Amino acid sequence: MSPFATLAVLLSGAAVLLVGNGLFGTLIGVRATIESFSPATTGMIMSAYFTGYVAGSFLCVKAIAQVGHIRTLAALSAILAATAMAHAIFIHPVVWGAFRMVAGLCVVGFFLVTESWLNSIAPPGMRGRVFSIYMTVNLLAVASGQYLLALADPGEFVLFGVVSILFALSLVPTALAQIDAPPPQRPQGLNLRALYHASPVGVVGCLTCGILTGSFWGMAPVFGNKIGLSQVGIAGFMSTVIIGGMLAQWPIGTLSDRIDRRKVIVFTAAMGCIAAGLAAFLAKISTTGLLAAAALFGAALFPSYSLAVARTHDVIGGERVLETTRGLILLFGVGAIVGPLISGWVMASFDPRSIFVLFAGLFAAFAAFGLYRLPRGETIAAEDQTAFVPLVRTSQEGVEFAEEPNLPKDPEK
Repeated sequence: MSPFATLAVLLSGAAVLLVGNGLFGTLIGVRATIESFSPATTGMIMSAYFTGYVAGSFLCVKAIAQVGHIRTLAALSAILAATAMAHAIFIHPVVWGAFRMVAGLCVVGFFLVTESWLNSIAPPGMRGRVFSIYMTVNLLAVASGQYLLALADPGEFVLFGVVSILFALSLVPTALAQIDAPPPQRPQGLNLRALYHASPVGVVGCLTCGILTGSFWGMAPVFGNKIGLSQVGIAGFMSTVIIGGMLAQWPIGTLSDRIDRRKVIVFTAAMGCIAAGLAAFLAKISTTGLLAAAALFGAALFPSYSLAVARTHDVIGGERVLETTRGLILLFGVGAIVGPLISGWVMASFDPRSIFVLFAGLFAAFAAFGLYRLPRGETIAAEDQTAFVPLVRTSQEGVEFAEEPNLPKDPEK
């Protein structure tokens, strides 16, 4: 099978899984509200997903090394399918928390397998382009999965069955790819204190983006349900944020490649603060206004993580790209674990719109920190900055995959 045919097979398998996972996360939030779980309880359930995600970043690497990519993928897809069905059978917050942890571990394992495989087959000089296609497929699939929420009543069994079917089918294309994938690399993680001293804005940015992103994926469906949006309305709200972020990645990234990236980081954080404030204000006034604010919020949220990673690589040598990125992914994961806990408590204690007040505060704090660091941190000339790479939820293998664009734009420098 040619590399391009294998690429199509791998991307199709990833797309099917991500459609299912996009539906799964939103379905859990909506169903938790139907089952009268408090926002704080739902936040703990959603936090468990990212706990599994972080743990899987370490455990699944060992599984792939021991039994290979195909067997690992088969096991993970089967466990995911079973976990989705089990949610509809065992409806209890503690049980759901355990299931979400398992789901997070399996999803990051799927990413590890798929991304390392893609990395191994991408032709030299085209890895950046292939990675960009992969990220686009990633976001489009997750956005598409939101609309499957309208297929049936979230309070019934059907949608969990749809998720389970998609998880099972995601294995089929990848299992048919006839290629030997190399085992993943295992570089040592970078000391987090040294990482902070090298790039305070990058480290604080990754942690903040983890809190924001974990809160959004975990609690935004609950927010939509609490303010009275229909199933289609919740799907539209979620997908609007995702598509807004997807469309903004390249314009913001291109700008950050041409000027001091920290200025773009501050601008994007300020934009996120304004968008979140507007969303909180408009939530019960105008659905159209809320969706417009949601698109602007996504345009700030999704590029912010990519900007933070790029800024860190601006000041840390390319020879340490993998160990650096593992540290950043760990920080992002810790933030994503904490985020749903904080946002769930805030929503339980105050109005559901308070989640966007929290988002506005987090963005404002990050913007203020960025302004504080502007005259103090190292200024990198635009021509010496690394190239911006759009990143969403991915694994350490995914960032190795994107390593080629993360070289200086001038090869002589």
